[in-house]
Amino acid sequence: MKRKILPILVVCILIAGLCGSVSYGVESVSDYQKQIQNKKSQSNDAKNQLEQVEGQIDTAMQEVEDLNSSISSVEAEIDELTKNVEELNESIAVKEKDLNEKQALLDERLSAAYMNENNTYLEAFFTGGFINFVSNYDMIKQIAEYDNNLINEVKEVKTNLENEKTKKENAKIEKEEKSKELKNLKEEKQKKVNNLTEEQKKIQAQIDEYDAQMKVLEQKEKALIASQQQQQAKSSATSTSSRATYSTSGSAKFAWPVPSSRTITSNYGYRIHPISGTKKLHAGIDIGAAGGSDIIAAADGTVYLASFGYNGGYGNYIIIDHGNGYTTRYAHCSNLYVTAGTKVSRGQTIAAVGSTGASTGNHCHFEVRINGESQNPINYL
Repeated sequence: MKRKILPILVVCILIAGLCGSVSYGVESVSDYQKQIQNKKSQSNDAKNQLEQVEGQIDTAMQEVEDLNSSISSVEAEIDELTKNVEELNESIAVKEKDLNEKQALLDERLSAAYMNENNTYLEAFFTGGFINFVSNYDMIKQIAEYDNNLINEVKEVKTNLENEKTKKENAKIEKEEKSKELKNLKEEKQKKVNNLTEEQKKIQAQIDEYDAQMKVLEQKEKALIASQQQQQAKSSATSTSSRATYSTSGSAKFAWPVPSSRTITSNYGYRIHPISGTKKLHAGIDIGAAGGSDIIAAADGTVYLASFGYNGGYGNYIIIDHGNGYTTRYAHCSNLYVTAGTKVSRGQTIAAVGSTGASTGNHCHFEVRINGESQNPINYL
């Protein structure tokens, strides 16, 4: 909301200044053109800056997305390691139980063999004889060795499981540290995105303000041109017939401004602008011609403005005042052959075709205006 309010306030302040304090006798059209060009330059600089910031935002957001993916991958590995440790704990518990059972069995056997009531080895020796004693002793020895081997195997498996568990636990700790680092890095990148987004909003607000100021300056320029045209019309009322032979009805004709070409590449009216891509009024016609081709004055008159530069997209252009509120404009010229105040005649060469300003190729943009309001030039040619 603040972003929208700021340009509106700027427009209101500037319009108030236009209505209350502007003195047309002090300011000139060229002053407005310079101010408009300055605001245009500032707006373009801000747009370039905005483009860079938006690129940085896209990069930072992609980095955050990549970090999210890495964090998810690491956490999946942590979950798998946790599962492995739990499974190893269960396996170790099983082996521990197996070991205890085998140890108890061995103890039981040894106890039965050596600690049985009224049946010691000594009694076996006297009652069964030496051969029977040796036979029993060998059997017990073999059983004990077998049980010991089983116990050692279980111990070895248990030790291996515990070692594997230790490795998994260490790997899990490393992955948890990695996850922590990635999350910290993600937090830093997210802060960067947030800061860049705030900067993006500020730059966009500046662009809106510059555009609003340009609109007001263009209105002031238009009002000043109309005022000066009215003053000139009054002062030259006695010589109107000699300076122009047409009326506001459009029944009289202007000379075709580019003698070498009759090709119209863009007509008068609303269109999608070839550079900005926005729908706006095309206030004249575009006559395609070779660069350097002659552009002539459409009728007798006085050069009101001959300006080099970008000029709000017109590029190098000329305005000729023909009296009775009529003016013609010739824009995107490669060169200008007349200056402000020069008296010109119908058919006189005044400029050369070019592609300066907001242009995509060599052509002459030709306008007809009555009291500052654009007309369809075809009705006057």
